Amino acid sequence: MPQTNAKITKQQRLEAEKLIYDVLDKVDQTHTNSDYYRKLFSKMSDDQFYKFFQRRLPLRFHEDAFKINPKMYDIIDGFKILKKPLLEKVNFPHVYTNADGKAVQSKECFVGYIHIKRMKQMLSKKNNASMHVEKRDMRTGRLMQEDKAAQETDRDFESLASFGLADTLDEFRSVKADAMQASSEMIATIADKGSVSQKDYVVTRSDGLARNMLNVYLLGAGIHSNLVDNDYMTPYTAENRTRRVHRD
Repeated sequence: MPQTNAKITKQQRLEAEKLIYDVLDKVDQTHTNSDYYRKLFSKMSDDQFYKFFQRRLPLRFHEDAFKINPKMYDIIDGFKILKKPLLEKVNFPHVYTNADGKAVQSKECFVGYIHIKRMKQMLSKKNNASMHVEKRDMRTGRLMQEDKAAQETDRDFESLASFGLADTLDEFRSVKADAMQASSEMIATIADKGSVSQKDYVVTRSDGLARNMLNVYLLGAGIHSNLVDNDYMTPYTAENRTRRVHRD
């Protein structure tokens, strides 16, 4: 809608309302949202309707748990009416820029826009969030001191499991946990490419501080496990044995 002082015509208002209702009805199959705005707009004059859209974020989608929960295909149908792309390419100028000043682009991906200005300081960040993972117990891999807020809880993992998010579970229990070698590969890839995928790093069987510590305790108790060992030997022993065989 044009940002001018001129009032809209009756026809423009009808077209604007129809677009709003059509999109809302695609996303909200219960028509609760469209009914809400029909009732709201019915009390407005054309001038009031125009001024309503001068506000910041005038239209807001109202959700209701277990009643109004748009599915992805509903959102896609809404985008089709708006004739807007759901997937976009993102510029990565920090990765590469050609001689003409054009940045390399990502593959098409879903982009979410947050219309909230970032605060310079957040009390919640200082109290219960961590931006680093350097302080850890190198025996167990567990985060300590001010960095311990970055660790996942049992409830977090149970929630991921209940939703069937196996790939996310693998990520949080390995490269974002105590798989230090794979974590280094992940960080290096992010620094080089600006993004990372699970295919960009390899989590080996022996890569995991907590798993190795438990394996050592079991060996000390005379118990063999398949946590890390292969053929009743630690990876270090097996590797050295292979080297000796090749030398001989």
